Amino acid sequence: MASDIIDSTIVDVHARRIFDGCARRSLEVVITTNSTRVCAAPSYSDPRSSGKYEIRHFPDGGVQGSIDLINSIIRERLIGMQADSQEEIDNIFLEIDGTEMFENIGGNTAEVTSMAVAKAAAASLDLPLYKYVSLNKEIGVPHQMPNIIGGGATMGDKGWKGRTPDIQDHIILPVGCKTTYEEMLCVSAVFHRTGILLQEEDPRFTGGRDEEYCWLPGLDDVTCLDVLKQACDEVGKERRISFRLGLDVGAADLWDEERCAYVYSKEGIVRTPNEHATYLGDLIDRYNLFYIEDSFFEDHVELYVEQMQQYGNEVMVSGDDLLAGNIQRLEKMAEQYAVNTAVIKLNMTGTITRTRKFVEMCNKNDFSIIGSCRTYDSPDDTMADLVVGWGCNAYKCGSPAGGEHAAKYNRFIRIDEKLGENPTFSTFTGIKL
Repeated sequence: MASDIIDSTIVDVHARRIFDGCARRSLEVVITTNSTRVCAAPSYSDPRSSGKYEIRHFPDGGVQGSIDLINSIIRERLIGMQADSQEEIDNIFLEIDGTEMFENIGGNTAEVTSMAVAKAAAASLDLPLYKYVSLNKEIGVPHQMPNIIGGGATMGDKGWKGRTPDIQDHIILPVGCKTTYEEMLCVSAVFHRTGILLQEEDPRFTGGRDEEYCWLPGLDDVTCLDVLKQACDEVGKERRISFRLGLDVGAADLWDEERCAYVYSKEGIVRTPNEHATYLGDLIDRYNLFYIEDSFFEDHVELYVEQMQQYGNEVMVSGDDLLAGNIQRLEKMAEQYAVNTAVIKLNMTGTITRTRKFVEMCNKNDFSIIGSCRTYDSPDDTMADLVVGWGCNAYKCGSPAGGEHAAKYNRFIRIDEKLGENPTFSTFTGIKL
């Protein structure tokens, strides 16, 4: 971090209540220094789509509990500190909490304050945040990997099981675009085309969407992939580009511990772990998938290893719930060659410093890195700067729709413009598109 800031002394810290993009209670934090005033809001998830190894997201009292902590204990500790002392400040959150998993103050409490501190330091230097946090790499822009059709853990409460797709995210990646704006034009076209094709496939479909604004039809996953492929082929032909398909399986939501099986409620099929692995392999081959995330329950590491042995040279085998932003788990999975790609979500670690160190460890192990939002996100664009500054290869979010998503996408477009007429897209480690 920079050391020649004009005056980044923190003079006030204030948390207030706001709403996120899903009409749920959230918070934002305002950091005031002697030279600037900035705010940030967290992106967080509820337990339905949180992994087994994630930190605790909120303290007792939920959102209000976080606000109370920030406006009292945390405020007292931060006032008088320099905003560019990021790691020192982030360590204070851990000290106050007293655990590695933020079991007392909650990861979102630390995350939102940590982001606001970084933004305050960058603003004091009159630098965009992506330059301030840059890991001394040539700055490029990430590819956009939106989710077009939803399902799984993001489909709503358990009452929806069996009525919508079993797999959590049906993802696309445009190939051949020259700018982020062009990528977003193409993925938006696929999004709208998919909605039309879903209505043709299922006359009962009335345009329903999940909490990430992705289409939520009453169809099985194979039919959804067929529809999505058709939409990509049609748009690709019109715009003279191509698309690749991917999946976030969200396998923890399919795993039934009592039955020792993966339960596909929509299909009405119960698969053993080996049958589940075979089924995913069939989908990879049939649809030439370039990306597959959280293929198995977090403790089924041997199945990840087998999947990597079969597909690791041609597919991004990605860990989200598997890794949970935890450096120790990342090292363990890298040693076993269980995945070649990692997902980063700031509130999985709780602080800027922890996430940066996780990214550095990914780079050390030659992993591709995917920045991601959470299901219950806020219309705050901070994550876009962090994804660019840390050199992430792609950004995975909900659909192109939704104000909280548009905030990030539009920030990527603005950064793209600042980098020149022909910005350099990040390349995926060892994977040819």
